[in-house]
Amino acid sequence: MGDKQKIKKWVENWRSASIALEQIKYNEMRSFDYSQNLPFIEDMLQWAYDHSRLRSYSGLVEQQRVFAKIKAASKSDSGRTA
Repeated sequence: MGDKQKIKKWVENWRSASIALEQIKYNEMRSFDYSQNLPFIEDMLQWAYDHSRLRSYSGLVEQQRVFAKIKAASKSDSGRTA
């Protein structure tokens, strides 16, 4: 078996496995007993709350700044010819 066939077989195996893994994940999520695991879930949420930092901003201004840079760069690139 050549390298291309091995790679093709590998990709096909993972494609098949991904379908099976998705089904397993779906079944696990559907059958998860939240009432039995509620103390664990509450502890996780409490830990996140206790270790969170208060922010005075949402990051939206920084995000818009990044978008503006990308837009400016794409405009300057579109004026170039190959």
